[in-house]
This record gives sequence, C-alpha cells and structure tokens, in this order.
Amino acid sequence: MNNANYILTGSTGILGSHIMYELLLAIHNNNYNGRLILMLRSRKDKTCAERFDELFCDDITPDYLKGVDTQRLRNNNITLIDMDLRYINEADVTSHLGSQQYHLIHCAASVNLGTNAYAFEEIRHNNYLGTLNLIHILHSRLTKVSYVSTAFSLSDKNGELHQTAETRNDEDYRNYYEKYKVQTEHEVEQICDAYGLPWQIFRPSIICGRLVDYPHHVIPKFLVFYMFGAFFYRAKAMQNVQHVRIAMNASSGLNLIPVDYAAKAIVRALDKDIKELNLVSKKNVPNIYTIPEMLRLIGWTSYEFMEQVPENQNPLEKLYYRTVGAQLNTYLGTPEAPDAEFNINTLNDLMHDIGEPQVASHFTELCQYAVERGFANPLQN
Repeated sequence: MNNANYILTGSTGILGSHIMYELLLAIHNNNYNGRLILMLRSRKDKTCAERFDELFCDDITPDYLKGVDTQRLRNNNITLIDMDLRYINEADVTSHLGSQQYHLIHCAASVNLGTNAYAFEEIRHNNYLGTLNLIHILHSRLTKVSYVSTAFSLSDKNGELHQTAETRNDEDYRNYYEKYKVQTEHEVEQICDAYGLPWQIFRPSIICGRLVDYPHHVIPKFLVFYMFGAFFYRAKAMQNVQHVRIAMNASSGLNLIPVDYAAKAIVRALDKDIKELNLVSKKNVPNIYTIPEMLRLIGWTSYEFMEQVPENQNPLEKLYYRTVGAQLNTYLGTPEAPDAEFNINTLNDLMHDIGEPQVASHFTELCQYAVERGFANPLQN
C-alpha cells in the first residue's frame, strides 16, 4: 500500500468492521499514509460517530491493533460520512473527498434471507439499487470498485455449484438476497466496464467468528446460523421449552469462513489483478453435527429432525417457522451435491502463509462464545 485511499461501506457490519481493522493496520504499516472514508449512518439511539467508536471496544477489537496508534488514525486518516446509501447525496459525499481518487470497497448489505414482500423491498432497495446508485454517483472519483457479494450466488437451491454467478430462473434461488446478489454482480461489472473502472467480486460464504487473530471466536453480530442458536437460547431463558420438530435435510451443511480470514484475504487482494475471489472453506460442516452441537451447548434436548416443515405445529414451532425458520429453512433443507467443493485455488495462493482455518474443528468453541454471551450482539444492528 502506497498512499492508498479507500472508501468503505459497511464498516459497522461483521465483515466490514474487520476489513476496516485490516486497512487501519495497513495504513499504520505504511507510515500513516493513506485515507479511509467510512460511509455509515446514524440511528435513532446513536450517531454515526458513536457507532464508529463501538468498533474499538475491548471486547471485539483484534489484539494486533493494540500496538497501533488508533487515535492518530482516527484523527488524521479517517473521515466519517453520515449517509444512508439508499438516499445518497452526491454533494454531501464529494465535499468530504478532497482532490484524491479512491478505491471503493462496497461491503454494506442487508442480510435478510426471507422470502416475503418486506424482504423483497429491503433487498431490492438496499442491496441492489443502493449499490448501482453508489457507483454511478462516485464513478468519477474512483480508481477501482471491489464489491462484496456472496458465495451463494454460485449455488442453487438444490445444492449444485456453478463456476460463475450465472443468472438462473427465479425458482432456483432460495431468496431475494441471492437473486439480487447475482443480478448486482452482473451490473457492477457492466457499469464499471462502461466507466473504464477495474472491478473485483468477493464472494464470502457464511461468516463465523475469528480463528486467526486473538481474541479468537469474536464476532461483532450474531447473525445467520447464530440466529438459530439465539432462538432456542432465548426460548429456554423464558422457560418456553416445548418439543420442536426441525425441518432439515440430513445431507445439508454450512460453509463457514472466519471473519478475520476473509477480511485479510480481501485486503490482500485489493491491489492484485484478481477479478473474482471465493472466500469459502473447501468443505461444508454437516448440519447433522452443527445443529445438535449448538442445541447441546444451549441445553436444549427436546427436538427431532423432519424432512419437511411439520403440520399441526405447537406454539413454539409456529414462532420458530415464522421467524428464524423462515430465513434458514431453505439452507437447512438444501442437500450438499455429491463431492461438491468450491474452487479455492486463488484463495489458497493468496493466503499461502496462513492456510485454511479448520472451522469444523473449532465449531464448538465458536458456538460456546455465543452461548456464554447470551447471543447478545457486541455491536447494535
């Protein structure tokens, strides 16, 4: 990195926060040369500056930043822009950019895996239209665009893996999140080519806690598969314990990637001639292990697995299938294709000195971290 300037969206998110940590370390190692523009928005209970400050609490900041003058970085190298990407205002953004050109790392996205009308509107406006609008508005100030998509743009609801994020029939997508990630990938490429901008597509699978940097197992928000555990943890805490029939395909699995490993790979790839990078583990962790293990750690024993969503549901089952189940059913029900493996050759070359973390071997500790904290997010949503 030589006097690199970056615009990063999603810095208060799971992966975005760790991309930010890695960029701060890189600026520190570059003798504090470089500028980092963070686009984040205030909420009703917190300003964007307060949300940014939360990223440096002792519970989640990686140990490698302890030897870095983060206050100097925050004073001299970081600019916060309070902005909702759905309603981005060109003048408000460009007034903060000075005369420099920037590399855009677009990580912000809604992770709504639902299939209802609300999910459609949220995903279409936030993830799809927001991304395209951002690039159109900033294109004259950019040197490159790196877009964070999802590894699930490469797989369909039958568990089949594809070599590219090819457009498929609507019924082949599990949800609007996947559909619009694929569509956004294609349009990011087209827009950048039209503007003469280099582009990259990063495709992480399901993000789990840290396994490279200390403290291990840390994750800023308990989303996706953690939500499953959170549901049963809270039901147990409220003494709402009933027998639950969980719809799951016995051959399904979770492809998990540690958040710090993914963030390191992204930052390493930024100045490389890498068009597409799959940030995934070579193999899934089988759900016949993950789900019982999560429930064991919570202390939930009254359950069974079903091939289909059960009928005649009891009150707790109705709540489960209306909330968490509505988002996770299609993943728990997606079988793993025989001998299915993501292509991770580029990732292995990029991370040759670290090697692929063995998530399956540490799954218990990752879940135990969440259970011990009551699945309470260190960062607010």
